[in-house]
Amino acid sequence: MRFSVIWYALGLIFSLSAAAETAVTTRETELKREPFTDAATIATLPSKTAVEVLKRQGGWTQIKPPAAGQGWVRMLNLRFGDGSAKSGGSGLGELFNVARTGSSGTTVTTGVKGLDITKDAIQNASPNPAELKRMHSYGASKGEALKFANSAHLQKQSVEYLGASAGKSSASPASSPWGDN
Repeated sequence: MRFSVIWYALGLIFSLSAAAETAVTTRETELKREPFTDAATIATLPSKTAVEVLKRQGGWTQIKPPAAGQGWVRMLNLRFGDGSAKSGGSGLGELFNVARTGSSGTTVTTGVKGLDITKDAIQNASPNPAELKRMHSYGASKGEALKFANSAHLQKQSVEYLGASAGKSSASPASSPWGDN
């Protein structure tokens, strides 16, 4: 009798863990043939479409929506579970949330790969004045920075310049490694 209860409990646990994971789209989302931004678009899914999650790869999730074949969407365009993001509760479902974190019982993690730079890419690099100009457009003048800091009640702090001897850079305070002086 005791063994049959144990086998029943184990069977229940494994059947619940084998159940398909579901998600809901958080916005209108392109369903891609492959997990790449430039891959062919199979369909456009409306916001709040319930989907079955098949596989995860980096920042992409392979899904099966009800009205289209399977494909890939960006993970950040999905809310996992039934989409209600409710917290608390009781019952058998909460037993399996013990290992999860966060107030909703769900954890989302997204990984981002670094740049794919090869030796050839570095050796064949060329300046891009338009991008340099664009980069400078994001900068703030000292006056703008002080005005922002004052409005946020931040305190002024001085940070000493590290210089070339503190690191591997050969740049000095008077020159920039970007050649934009």
